[in-house]
Amino acid sequence: MLLEIFKSYISLLLLGLVIKLLDDEVDGDEKLKKYNNNTYLQLIEYKFPYCLLFLSLAMVLTPEISFSLFTSAYMIGMFHFSNKKLPLQLKGYHEIIILIILNLLLVEVRVFTLAFTSMLLIQLVDDIMDHQYDLKYGYKNFVNKFGKGEIIIFSNILLVLCFMLCWIGSIVIFSSSFIINYLYSKI
Repeated sequence: MLLEIFKSYISLLLLGLVIKLLDDEVDGDEKLKKYNNNTYLQLIEYKFPYCLLFLSLAMVLTPEISFSLFTSAYMIGMFHFSNKKLPLQLKGYHEIIILIILNLLLVEVRVFTLAFTSMLLIQLVDDIMDHQYDLKYGYKNFVNKFGKGEIIIFSNILLVLCFMLCWIGSIVIFSSSFIINYLYSKI
């Protein structure tokens, strides 16, 4: 049991770093980030090979949850671009539907539900914390779109749902997210 939890932490830390790096790429945040040291500069210079390596390692350690968390993060990112035609000549909502079907075919429904719900909750909490920054720079943000009170209420519902689905998995996912955000803010 402890070995599985340890593997999950390592996997989720690697996956969290991949998601953060790719999110910075999509949002263009690396251009606005103030650098405390050269670590971040070196990391973003080689981000794509590192992302592939870290994602591969995460998938080996915890295949189902890593796949579901990564695809859930992608789907949630696509919410703001659901009608936009993307490079694969599909609209965002087409890609979301395809990824939902793949998750339902390849992963247990409970694992996918936990992954999607927890990623949505993490995104909403991030949006709550960043709503002024995102408003200033024009980034997409659920709080700015739906309202802070509504997002706080919905976030609490998602939190309860996550713990109902799997309280150990929820603790591992949310604590990993906290650690990644803390470490990422230090570079």
